Amino acid sequence: MAVRKIYRKLFSCSVEEDVASSPALQEPLKKMLLRLVSSYRYAGEHVDMDVAKLEAAELSEAIREKRLHGDEVARIISTRSKPQLRATFQQYKDDQGTDVVEDISSSHCGGSGGGGKQLAGMLRSAVLCLTSPEKHFAEVIRYSILGLGTYEDMLTRVIVSRAEVDLEQVKEEYRARYGSAVSLDVAGDTSFGYRDILLALLGGQE
Repeated sequence: MAVRKIYRKLFSCSVEEDVASSPALQEPLKKMLLRLVSSYRYAGEHVDMDVAKLEAAELSEAIREKRLHGDEVARIISTRSKPQLRATFQQYKDDQGTDVVEDISSSHCGGSGGGGKQLAGMLRSAVLCLTSPEKHFAEVIRYSILGLGTYEDMLTRVIVSRAEVDLEQVKEEYRARYGSAVSLDVAGDTSFGYRDILLALLGGQE
């Protein structure tokens, strides 16, 4: 809600309008993004395990039949609370023996051209952001400094936006996944004042 209000104030239009009119977004990715940016979620902690079991089965069927673009997937991802989604994804793992994120990643479907692959990638990011944000942001940091050059905007956005939220968890996830400290890798890929600012936000070099 707050982001949507600020977006409208800054750009004199809604984020929904810009997503809907963007020529860079293909279907079915555009449809799913519209559902996500316009959704309202229950903010409480209540979890209904009967719903979790039912929707885990629906997700399994959609992934198996390569229907990530279906209305049921959009409804589940865009409207369920974070605790409910965590319960659903855990039920999925219990039932299928695999992680829903991995199965979504391998299910390039729903639409022609690159739309299906884009959709799978976006859904994977959405699932991680909603249920395990530290995993998503650890991946983003890694991607931003991997290879030649640095995606400075991406790197800055993650470190600044998570500094007072869950940066310690992101750092722990990064170390567990990649066997290196975020601060060490950032220091090796940036320079001068920019590096010093990022390291200060990260709490110094480990």
